[in-house]
Amino acid sequence: MFKGLIYMGWCEIIKRKLTLSDKLICTMRKTTQDSARRRKPTQARAKATVEAMLEAVVRLLKRGGTSAITTNRIAQTAGVSIGSVYQYFPNKRAIFIALHERHLRDVDRVIERRIGESTSGSLDHLVGSLIDGMIDIHAADPRLSVLLDSEVPHRADGSREFSIRQHESFRAALVPHAKSIGGRMKLDVRAFLLGNMVNAFGHALVLHRPSGLSLRGARAEVCKAIVLSLRS
Repeated sequence: MFKGLIYMGWCEIIKRKLTLSDKLICTMRKTTQDSARRRKPTQARAKATVEAMLEAVVRLLKRGGTSAITTNRIAQTAGVSIGSVYQYFPNKRAIFIALHERHLRDVDRVIERRIGESTSGSLDHLVGSLIDGMIDIHAADPRLSVLLDSEVPHRADGSREFSIRQHESFRAALVPHAKSIGGRMKLDVRAFLLGNMVNAFGHALVLHRPSGLSLRGARAEVCKAIVLSLRS
């Protein structure tokens, strides 16, 4: 009887896992379908129209959160027709996808530039430059950064996490410093640590810093902690 209960318990666990897997597959299919249905702007005028609509979405988000996002409001705020909105964004999910994609492009562009500018510098310089890049990105519009972090559905586009997307770039940036961070055998784990710490602290320094802690002081301690962690 006891074995029978165990068997039934495992069957229930497997059943639940299968149910969760089915839901995940459906979500992934839904994301793919939404992306496929979105028309990608190719001409300069079309790109300007899409950019105007995304800026309208940002203004609406700041005004009333995700509940304020409707096709009519986007069209009115952007000064375009409702048909134009549906042409590029068939539903709200597609809008969130586009908004996240734009943010990810901005982040990746800054990180790649910062890494390129730090190729001949010290490890301290590399870490400081990456942190400064993340500060610049989120300090440029902290209110939008908070909304993207808290209200707009995370990974609406199924995109890979920051540290995974940038893993090879971080690894390459650490190669000149391999000797001081445990050798080449540790490059992958060090790149993993660097990516996650830069991402987490880059957000925290701008969006979650206590009011009594200065940005300059917090930045200095964060950079010191990251370098020490890489060299441990």
